[in-house]
Order: sequence, then structure tokens, then C-alpha cells
Amino acid sequence: MKFLILGAGYAGLTVAHKLRRYLNDEITVISESRVVRENTIFPLLLTDEVKVEETEFDAKVAMERKGVNFVEGRVTQILPESREAKTDKGTFDYDYLFLALGGGYEENFRRIPGHENAVMHHTLDGFLKLKEMLWNTEGNVFVGNAPGSPIEGPSYQVALIAEYILRRRGVKGKVYLATQSPKGVFGPIPLDWVHEKANSYFERRGISVLKGKAVKEIKRGKVVLSDGQEVEADVISVLPSLSAPKVVRDAGLAGNSGFVEVKLPSFRKDDRIFALGDLAQTPFPRTARAAMISAENAVSSVLREVKGLELPMYSLGVLCVMEGGDDGGILRFDTNGKEVKTTLAFGKSYVTIKKLYSKLLVKRAFDVPYHGALTVEIRYNFSP
Repeated sequence: MKFLILGAGYAGLTVAHKLRRYLNDEITVISESRVVRENTIFPLLLTDEVKVEETEFDAKVAMERKGVNFVEGRVTQILPESREAKTDKGTFDYDYLFLALGGGYEENFRRIPGHENAVMHHTLDGFLKLKEMLWNTEGNVFVGNAPGSPIEGPSYQVALIAEYILRRRGVKGKVYLATQSPKGVFGPIPLDWVHEKANSYFERRGISVLKGKAVKEIKRGKVVLSDGQEVEADVISVLPSLSAPKVVRDAGLAGNSGFVEVKLPSFRKDDRIFALGDLAQTPFPRTARAAMISAENAVSSVLREVKGLELPMYSLGVLCVMEGGDDGGILRFDTNGKEVKTTLAFGKSYVTIKKLYSKLLVKRAFDVPYHGALTVEIRYNFSP
């Protein structure tokens, strides 16, 4: 049996590790680069608490040690009818396909009017440019998201670190953080005390929280928000809305939302295809943790079919560790329909824990199966 994994991020490599843990079948990972980076720790690049080389590993070496094929190539076409994927390194067939190509950050960032006047705090280049700007600016800083962007946690962290850097440099510029939710920071969490405590913390740090606003247009030195408000800033950093990458959409696998519609908790698109991480349609924020959980659940579904194994599945939830310069914090919100686990706390110790976990992710090439998530009741009516 052949298992084909498109993408070597958190979801793709988690699939490969877990499949190999239980199966000796042919497993192939296809990625544009063998160099993979643990990007949840990128905010600490802004303060030199982490170096670039500490965030990266060679995925080809890690996979081949486990007998997993690794192809450094670009996916050019996906053909579900014939169960094939075409790449610039040849055509690969499959029995099971795992889509883990990410949320199309770069292509969606380019759709923002005036994007050339801002940086994107997601890629390595984006963070390195942002670092240079923050340590040289004498003006205001704006951080926000495009309309419908399903991930705001990195924006919270960038705003906190920007405030720290300006304060450390003695710069009197203002930091603005725009949140899509009218409830402000962590607005989508259905607990008012969470929003109130989080907003209060950001405001005590001197950050101006612009609630219920998204980025409509970016001009030189100015951001136009969804309600028409204009904010002047020398440094502008924005996360875009996301979607399944073009190669996935061109294959007819994405729905009207732009994401691949899947059945939860299995992340199954159809009987042979699973869509994972950022490109899957889910009601939860797109995070590394969610990507890894999606991979765990998908492989558990496959293993039940091919080996009769009954493995647990997990809820997605939210886990955000905030790096904040001379402080930090953590939000956890997990629910499986029966119980709820919620934590919101602040302190630099959470950043220390995050750095240790990040080193573990790099050392093990994302082979870290424990994500602190709640198990969910498994219903098998989603199986073919």
C-alpha cells in the first residue's frame, strides 16, 4: 500500500512519523524544501532569544532514517480520479493521500491591496524584515489581520514584542493591535472573562487594541481598516486570510470557502484523501498544534481501516503561548463537548517552556505525539 504526503510541515511530518510507527508500507513525503523550520518560535527571533539555525532541521535526513521516501520537489497537479500527484520530479500514485501544503500564506498576502507596504509575520523573511524595522523605527507600529484571517495568535505576540522593543529603545511610538472580533484579544473564545483579562493585560502594556477591525488596505505609512479608520504607522505587519493553495483548489478539492471541507474528527475529504492543518475547513484557529492533531486523527482513521487498530482521536481547541519580550503568557481552551479546560495566565516562565518544547520539535523533526488535547468520542459513520 502506498501513502503519499504532500507537504513537510507540522501535519505532513506527523503523518509520516505515525504511519511508520505502525506500518512498513511505502510512505513518500513531497516538499519544496528539505529544510523545515519550527516557525511558532519565530517571534523570539525579534529579540535574539532564538537564532535561525535553532529553528531548522533537515527533513530529508529525518525521514530517510525511518525508511520514508523524501522528494524535494514542487507539486504541480493533483489528480484524484487516477490517484496521482504530478510534481517537477515526476508523477506519484497513491492509495491514501494526505494534503498538508499549508494555507497559501504568500499568495493570499499578495491579494491585500498595498501589501508591498507591509511585512507578513509568518515567513522567516517576514520576521527578519520586521526585526530590522522594529529596532530602527522611531514611529508607530501596527499589527493586524486581513478579513477572515483564521489565526490571530501570532499578531498578539508581535504586538507585545513590538511594545517591549520600543520601550527598551526609549521610543515613544504607539503600538496598535487590530482584532477581528469586537470583543478584542481572544475574542472567539466563548468566555467573557478571557476577553476582559486579555484586553486589560494588553492595555496595561500600553498597546491600543482596535476591536472588531480588519485590514482593508495598506498605504505607505498608513493602514485603512474595515470600518474606514486610518492608522498611521511606520511599521506595518499583517497576516492574510488563508485558503487551500492554488494547486489544491485547481484539483477541485476546495469548497466555496476556499478550504477543503472535511469530516471531523478524522479530517477525511473522501475515502482516500485527508486534508490537514491550515488548508482544512474547521471552526478553530489554524495553529501548529491543530495541524499535528489533524494528522494524528487522520492516521488513526487509516490505521483502523487497514489494521483494525482503535486509537484515540483528539479535539482541536486552542493553545497559545505568547512571547512578549520581558513577559509572556498562555491561553488554553479545550473542549470535547463534555468537558472544558480553560487557562489564561501571564509570566515569563511560559516562554521558557515554549522554548524547550520548540527545541524538542526541532530535535525530533516534529515527532512529538503528545499535544495536551482532550480525547473525543469517535463515531465511525464518517468512514466510507
